[in-house]
Amino acid sequence: MINIDLGTLIDKPVKEVFSFVANPNNMSKWNSAVVSLQQITPGDVGVGTKFKSVGEMMGRRIEGEMQVIAYEPDTKCGFQVQAGPMQVNLTMMFKTVGTGTKVSLNAQGNPAGFFKLAEPVMAGRVKSLMEENLARLKSVLEKG
Repeated sequence: MINIDLGTLIDKPVKEVFSFVANPNNMSKWNSAVVSLQQITPGDVGVGTKFKSVGEMMGRRIEGEMQVIAYEPDTKCGFQVQAGPMQVNLTMMFKTVGTGTKVSLNAQGNPAGFFKLAEPVMAGRVKSLMEENLARLKSVLEKG
């Protein structure tokens, strides 16, 4: 099992940061593993909303399904991705710090198949990817 905890401070109000991150349509703007998402359940985004996902990991194209598993405005959002032989839970917490927002990210994954064989290498790669994604999120929001 892969378990990664990371965080960053973004110089934007928590409401703005949460709104951007909790909108899955923005995910490909900051998460390089996400190629595209298409909502497959009707209605507003909230717990239980499902998306068809297309992603890329370690040079492999992976299609699957993403579901919103947590949605607490301005506090927490979480997504579960079942793609190919891997399930990943991504939870993000938001907290006001001064005039900015502390974003804490937890990613947990259970690799299987090819990815299980590569788990030691994959753990390091996933951590690097998440660090890059948080840096990209910070950049996108602070420059926007």
